Amino acid sequence: MARRVYVDTARNSKPHACYDPAEDRFFEVKDLAELAEKYDEIYVDSSIFPRMWDQLRALIDNGARIFYFAKPWTWRKWREKYANELKAKFGRKKTDYGDAYILSRIHEYKPRLFKEVTPLDVEFKPLLMKERALADELLRLRQRHLLGIDLEDEIEDHEERLKNVRGEIVEKAMEKIPEFMEIAKKLGLDNEDVNALSALAGLLIYLRWPYEVSSFHKAKRLLGLYKPTWKEMRKFEERSGEKYRKRYSGYARRCLILLTAAILMKERNAFPPRARNQKEVLRRLLGILKTYDEGGPQGLVAALQRGH
Repeated sequence: MARRVYVDTARNSKPHACYDPAEDRFFEVKDLAELAEKYDEIYVDSSIFPRMWDQLRALIDNGARIFYFAKPWTWRKWREKYANELKAKFGRKKTDYGDAYILSRIHEYKPRLFKEVTPLDVEFKPLLMKERALADELLRLRQRHLLGIDLEDEIEDHEERLKNVRGEIVEKAMEKIPEFMEIAKKLGLDNEDVNALSALAGLLIYLRWPYEVSSFHKAKRLLGLYKPTWKEMRKFEERSGEKYRKRYSGYARRCLILLTAAILMKERNAFPPRARNQKEVLRRLLGILKTYDEGGPQGLVAALQRGH
């Protein structure tokens, strides 16, 4: 049986709060890599801070499996569900150890709410987070520049830094995903399309390919392109007691928008990309990915590992 530990992650220098249900023991660690010696599976909350990626990489390299809580917007509901247990154990509902305990109870009740952190996640997501932060800051600088503030030097510096990060993402994709350029060429891209290639790399990571082969319906939900029927919204509201709200990955959707924009400009000289254009590109991409699916997801992962 796998040895499991549940972790409420902390930012900066604060230690991570941990709970071992087999021993009913609470403890702290400064570095998540310290858990590798004793535990096979580590379950963390949805807050994976920048300093943690190297720690997660060390855990995976040591053979541990890491899972993160994939539906953070339901956290308040879970805390209320176990409020009596938390008060009995800790005297109040909200504590770091209490949050680690809630993770263990969620996993016991609904394990499917956790997603595994993949080896490609630890390679790419730090870079993807950096790329988005630089792009957002560049946009803010340009908006302020339009107001008459002289920011030409800062804009030029951010443009160069963003270009370098996107180049780094593309280089890593070519190194870590053997089929990457073949997929890109089937979409009409070439080595010069660095912005589009970095967006494609990000989209593959958020789709969890090749560890999962997503259906078009599932991918549309992830990307916020699925439009529910009135009956589906009503059913959700009756079941949950809450008003329906679309939940999707803004990071993944941004990658799809950038990729679609680049493809449209090359093929039709059209802009901006509309939802129907994004669906067309997504369908094309998924069709291409399924051509690599002869050995199933496990066969794809084996091919990926051989590419390393």
